[in-house]
Amino acid sequence: MTVEEEEEQATARWSLDSAHEEDALREADSNRMRGSERQPRRHDRSYRVSFAPSEREIETERAVALEEAGLLEVARRRRRRSYIAVYLSIFSVSYVTSLDANTGFLYLNLACSEFDALASFSTIAIAQQLCYAIAKPPIAKLSDVWGRAEAYMLSLLLYMLGIGLISTAHCLQKLLAGIVLQACGNTGVQVLQSIIIADTTTAQWRGLAIGIVNTPYLINFAIGGPLVRAVLDNNLGWRGGYALWLIFLPISAAPLLITLIVGQRRAKKAGILVRDPVFRNGFFKALKRLAVDIDALGLLLFSAGLALCLVPLTLASRGTRRSEAPACALAGLGLLLAFAYQQTRAQVPMIPYRILRNTTVVSICMIAVVDFASFYLSWTFVSAFVQVAKGWDQAKTGYFATTQNVTSTVVGIFVGWLMAKTRRFKTILVTGVLVRLLGVAMMVRYRNADTPSLILVLSQLAQGAGGGQIAITMQVAVQTAVRQADVALSTALELLFAEVGAAMGSALAGLVFSRDLPPALARSLPEMPEAERRRIYGSLSVALSYPLGTHERTGITLAWTSVMRTLCILAAVVLLPAIVFSLSLPNGQLVDANHPEDEAGVVGVARRRSSARSRRALHRQSVNAASLSRSNTDRSGRERPHTIGSSGDLAIGSFDGLGAPHVSSLETRS
Repeated sequence: MTVEEEEEQATARWSLDSAHEEDALREADSNRMRGSERQPRRHDRSYRVSFAPSEREIETERAVALEEAGLLEVARRRRRRSYIAVYLSIFSVSYVTSLDANTGFLYLNLACSEFDALASFSTIAIAQQLCYAIAKPPIAKLSDVWGRAEAYMLSLLLYMLGIGLISTAHCLQKLLAGIVLQACGNTGVQVLQSIIIADTTTAQWRGLAIGIVNTPYLINFAIGGPLVRAVLDNNLGWRGGYALWLIFLPISAAPLLITLIVGQRRAKKAGILVRDPVFRNGFFKALKRLAVDIDALGLLLFSAGLALCLVPLTLASRGTRRSEAPACALAGLGLLLAFAYQQTRAQVPMIPYRILRNTTVVSICMIAVVDFASFYLSWTFVSAFVQVAKGWDQAKTGYFATTQNVTSTVVGIFVGWLMAKTRRFKTILVTGVLVRLLGVAMMVRYRNADTPSLILVLSQLAQGAGGGQIAITMQVAVQTAVRQADVALSTALELLFAEVGAAMGSALAGLVFSRDLPPALARSLPEMPEAERRRIYGSLSVALSYPLGTHERTGITLAWTSVMRTLCILAAVVLLPAIVFSLSLPNGQLVDANHPEDEAGVVGVARRRSSARSRRALHRQSVNAASLSRSNTDRSGRERPHTIGSSGDLAIGSFDGLGAPHVSSLETRS
C-alpha cells in the first residue's frame, strides 16, 4: 500500500469520527432540550462528549441562585423600610413647620406690639422673605459639597437658634436677628426636603409625593387658631408659643437625620461616596475650598443687590426717607451687574451657564417670579379688606385668608396623581395659570361690599386651584429638566425666584396701599378731619370701630374697594407673562426612572431603559436561574448575567446612597 493510499484512509477515518462526534453532540443537545432523563450507556460515544452537569453541580447552582434571589429580596425590604422612615419623618417635619407658619405671624404681631413697633411688621415680613430667597442657593450648594445630612443638620441648628433668640428677645433688634436665623433654617429644611424627594422618587411619581408631603397644611388649617388661643390662655405668651418648637422640631426631624447619616455611611463603605481630600487638610483650607464651592462672593453680591433693589419699595411703603430710594436702587442694580460679570469669572459659579442655557429652567423661574408676585399683590391686604367690607370676625377672616392654601394643597395631591397617570405636565401647568388668572379677574370684578360672600370665596378657590397646579408642575418640571448633579441647584433656583417674587409682590402691595389709600379716603370722606383720616389709614381697628351701614363706614369701604381694585388689576397684569412662559415649555413625558440622561435636553424623555424596569428584569432572571439553571454558560458558551451587584441593583433609586451627594458633583472638583 502506497503512502498516498494510507493518507486517504486516515483522512476517511478522521472524517467518520468527526461525523459521529457531531451526531453525538446534536443528540445530547436534543435530549437536554426535551428534558430527557435518559442516561447514556458507557459504550455510547456520546458519553465521552456530553457536557451535562452532575446532580451535585445542579443543586449547588440552584442553591446559589436561591441565595442571590433572597439577598435581593432582603435588600428590597430594607430599602422599603428606609423609604417609609424617610417619608414619615418628612411628613412630621412638614407638620411642625406648617403649624409654625400658621401660628408664627400671630405671635409676631404680639411681639411687635410689645416693643411698640407694630408699624414695622411689614418691614420684618419683607426681610424674612428676603432671607427665604437668599439662603436657598448656598444651602443647596452645601448639600452637594458637604452632604445632605450635614446640610440638613445645619438648617435645623439655624432654625432652632433663631427660635431661641426670638423667644428670649427683649428688644426689636434681637427679635429681627432671630427672625433672620429662623428664616434661613426654615428655608434650608424646605429646600433639602424637596431635594430628598427628588433623590428618592422618579419623575412620574414625584408630583404625587410632593402633594402628599404638603397635606399637613390641611390638618393645621383648623388647628393654628385654637393652638394660639390655648397658649395665650395658659399665660405662656408669645415667647412660650415660639419656645414650643424647640421641643417638637428636633423630635420630628431626628428620624430623617439618622436615616440620612446611616445612608451616607453605607454609601462611603460601598465606595459610592468619595470624600474630597481637601476636607482632611485642615479647617482653614476646607473653609477656603467651601467658599469657592458655594461661590461666596457671588452670593454676597446677589444678596446685597437684591436687598438694595427692594429697599426703595419698603421705604416708599413706610412713607419715610423716600429721597434715599433712588440711590439704593442704583446701588442694587450696580451690584447685580457686578454679580452677572462675576459669574463669568467664578471658578464654581452660583448659577452655572448650563443652567441659564436650559430654557425649561429659565421659563419655570420666570413663572415662579410672576406667580408669587401676583399672589402677594392680591393676598396681602385681602384679609383687612373683607373685614372692612363684610364686617367678618377674626375666625371667619382667618378661614377666608387660608382658603387658597388649603385648596392649593388638595388640588396639588390630585395633580400629582394626574401627572403620574398621564406622565405629562405642560397641559396641567397652562391650565393652572389660566384658572388662577380667572380667580384674580373675579376679584377685579366682584370687589364691592354688596358682592355675595360666596363669590368672594369662589374667587379664592379658583386662585388656590390654579396655584396648586402651578406649584406642583413647576417643581417637577425644573427637576426633570436637569441632570442628577444639578437637581439641588435647579430646585433652589426655582424656590429662590419664587421668594423673590413674593418679596416684590409684598413690597409693591405696600407701596400701592400707602400711595392710594389716603387720597381715596379724602375723596370718599371729604368732610372728615384729616387727623381722623390718618388714624383710619394707620389702624385697622379704628376703621372697624365705625358700624356697618354708617356714612363713615361706607366711605371707608369705598376707599378700600378702590385700593383692592388697583391691586387686583396689577396682580392680573403681572400674571399674564406666565401664559407665554408656560406655553414655551416642551411637552415631554415623565418617565418612571431617576433622571435618565437626555442628550437632546428634552424634559422627561428617556433614551435608556428605566432603572425600575431593569431591576424587575434582573429579578426575573434570578428566579428563572433558580428553577431552570443547568450550568453557568448558555448553549453558545457565553456567561449568563449575574443579578446581584449588577448596575440595576446600584441604580440611583437605591436608598443606600440617599444621604450622599451625587458622585458627579464631587468629581467636578478633582
